[in-house]
Amino acid sequence: MKPGEKRKLTEEQRIFVKTLNAELQKFNKFFMNAEEDFVIKDSMLERGYREVVNKDGTRAESFTMKKYRKSCKDFADFHGELVLMEHWVGLNYTALVKILKKHDKRSNLSLRSPFLISVLQQPFYSTDVLSEIITKTEARFRKLNAMMPEGGLPVELQRREGAREHREEKEDESESDSSDGEGDKSQGPQDRTKAAMECWDGLKNSDSCKRPLGDIPSVFAKKPKP
Repeated sequence: MKPGEKRKLTEEQRIFVKTLNAELQKFNKFFMNAEEDFVIKDSMLERGYREVVNKDGTRAESFTMKKYRKSCKDFADFHGELVLMEHWVGLNYTALVKILKKHDKRSNLSLRSPFLISVLQQPFYSTDVLSEIITKTEARFRKLNAMMPEGGLPVELQRREGAREHREEKEDESESDSSDGEGDKSQGPQDRTKAAMECWDGLKNSDSCKRPLGDIPSVFAKKPKP
């Protein structure tokens, strides 16, 4: 083969490239659908978050421990989903690299470099929106954590929260009179408030608030070279 002359693909190689492109489109479709869902969910969680935290970081007038606990749990779950998607992108890119490396080694044809240059421009690897939502979610965690002072809620606020939860509990009981009536009623409102705060202390260090697959370097910090 003369220098600069392009090598023609065999039928098997054309099928390989076609199959790889089809898989790439599946990656794109899945990622774009997931990204759209994340944007919608982020907007929905924002409304609940604003019932707990004002824009200046202070406690909202509509603050209740029930809303606070729900917001903490919702954002913990959401953050876990986001980080799993982040790792999904990295794992799929790594898989493509390994497949192409093995193909080039066996076929003596260099497809890896041009194909990976194309991959870096694909929607599933364009993670700006995903990274922005992750950063925003982590910032919300810090603000939610700042809402709870070290010593817990002030006594007066604990009493108000206890009275509010007691009323809600009575309303729930009246709506479920036809049930078997089983349930743990040994805890008082203040006990549940204390338990909720202890739960949040543990939640701050839980796996769903961190990188669930371990301390793996983010593929978005620096774009890898093909």
